Amino acid sequence: MRALKTVAVALGITLGAILVIPLIVLAGLFVWLKLTEEDDEEALELDEDV
Repeated sequence: MRALKTVAVALGITLGAILVIPLIVLAGLFVWLKLTEEDDEEALELDEDV
């Protein structure tokens, strides 16, 4: 019974990691995109002046 509980906990942790890790990666990409978006707009404004 204890082994079954251990396997269930390990499975739960694994499934949690499978869901959480991609969400963290996507959140990081979203933040990076938002931070670099302003730089892209400034670069476009500089190109228009030339």
